[in-house]
Amino acid sequence: MTDSSCILLAEDDENDVYFLKRAFCDAEIGNPLQVVHDGQEAIDYLAGANHFADRDRYPIPCLLILDLKMPRRTGMDVLRWLRSQPVLTCLPVIVLSSSAQRYDIERAYRIGANAFVVKPSGIEKRADLARYIKGFWLQYNHPPMLCSDGIEAAREFHLGILEPPGLL
Repeated sequence: MTDSSCILLAEDDENDVYFLKRAFCDAEIGNPLQVVHDGQEAIDYLAGANHFADRDRYPIPCLLILDLKMPRRTGMDVLRWLRSQPVLTCLPVIVLSSSAQRYDIERAYRIGANAFVVKPSGIEKRADLARYIKGFWLQYNHPPMLCSDGIEAAREFHLGILEPPGLL
């Protein structure tokens, strides 16, 4: 994955946004970080709705980091919506939450989270998390076509218009 693929952070707490940005900087994550502050904004961003329609300015992210407890729409609402969208369903999602309740963890995975992380306390633990995200999700993980070739290519592939490479 290239450093140009953006990451979408859906987080309403400005302190958590600041600390994650700092941890990403410390981990030398070069990917642009787009931030939305509530669940409805996350859905609008992913759908390309309203002022998020400009995909040059608001590209489809290669990874969604999603808080659960947000205003307007919760992280669970966002995850449920995302997994109901045929083209977006494969977007990797890390739930990053203050909650360590089994109910939240089980429900997030059942709805379609790829990972569930309890927000670490302390600068060093946040830096560790950022390094793990960089190592696994940004270096070793192979993202779906949606993230590498764009939403139109993924839509054509999903509709069967575009043949997958190497299958002829």
